[in-house]
Amino acid sequence: MQMDADRQSKAAVHLAMLINMLSIGSLMMVMPLGPDFVRALGMQASHVGYIAGGATLAAALGAALTAAWLDRLDRKRTLVVLLALRFALLLSCALASDPKQLIVLFVLSGLVAGPMGAVLMAAMLDLIPPAERGRKLAYVAMGYSLAAIVVTPLALEVAARGGWQAPFALFGGAGLLLALLCQPLFPRPPAHVHKTTRLWPLLRSPLCLGALAIVALQMFGHFLLVPHFSNYFQFNLDFPRQHIGLLYLCGGLASLAAMHLGGVLIDRGSARTVVLVSSGCLAAITLLGFALPLGLSLYLVFTLFMALGAVRSSSTLTIAAAIPLPEQRAAFMALQGTVSNVAAGLGSLFSAAYLTSDAGRRLIGFNDLAWLYAGAGTVAGIGVLVLLRGIQTRAAAVAEARTIKEGRTQPAGES
Repeated sequence: MQMDADRQSKAAVHLAMLINMLSIGSLMMVMPLGPDFVRALGMQASHVGYIAGGATLAAALGAALTAAWLDRLDRKRTLVVLLALRFALLLSCALASDPKQLIVLFVLSGLVAGPMGAVLMAAMLDLIPPAERGRKLAYVAMGYSLAAIVVTPLALEVAARGGWQAPFALFGGAGLLLALLCQPLFPRPPAHVHKTTRLWPLLRSPLCLGALAIVALQMFGHFLLVPHFSNYFQFNLDFPRQHIGLLYLCGGLASLAAMHLGGVLIDRGSARTVVLVSSGCLAAITLLGFALPLGLSLYLVFTLFMALGAVRSSSTLTIAAAIPLPEQRAAFMALQGTVSNVAAGLGSLFSAAYLTSDAGRRLIGFNDLAWLYAGAGTVAGIGVLVLLRGIQTRAAAVAEARTIKEGRTQPAGES
């Protein structure tokens, strides 16, 4: 019986990684599919950011609105229902006949994605013992990188052969299949104690507020550019449509390798170096590749951009993870996820409103956004260094206070 439970727990971790990959990948794929929507549906090139930004904001809104009652529901049943609803809506996007229908259906699928992701991660924390969470949650988080490496290139190739509807049909159907598999394979998490986390002490912490501000700045800047890359590459730089999938594959593979390298360096005590190199080089490649283009190979520019951006994000999250107390970690991660989604959505919407397109569908104003991205990234990098110093100062103060307390409680004659 125990072996069955162990196998079921392992199956749940694999299912969670696949769900994470499909859910994130389906959000990511609409950015590079933008030109296909422009050609087939008549969507304006400058409006592609609305579909990505709207879905991202909807995910944050859905998680925020349901946070108070999600813990009251049965984890497994809620996950299966939300998973089926989220991917049914994604599948229905293939039936859209105009840009408005596509945007509405995709945003609704994003609205469900927020609480679905929250329930999924809560179930993982219920099922995985604390001693195994680091390794297994890292495996689940691989879904983000695999979304860039597998889902986005596959979506581009499938769309090139079967039309823009094909990726929605493929991944919507795959998500519904995962919902069916969860019913027999996903174990029912153990009963848990309902505890209310007090957010006010966390929100009063300067370190917490600083970390949230840095994440917001990074994500807002990142989504000024990312939703429009495919349009910019094809319409402004005349990059071949058939090579877009390979370009994103290179960026995804580089991100995976760079995140691993950055994590190793941080574990060896080189967090400051990782922050300086990733933030500085990312600002430089953005300026030289997009703000003041020097004619460098797009494969080189885009691969470096994606790799450095991944290192910067992962290093920020790793450093910020030291801020909350153990009993505040879930609340802190929820706040961080909400702020991240809202900032990403606002960045997409702002860039969509700022950019215009000419008769040749070339984006006008992209270089201005590249300058803004480089500036925001530089400020955020400086903020991470200040945050790191604050965390180290707090840790030293706590250690000193503990030493003093232990000295005072030491019995006489043992000194």
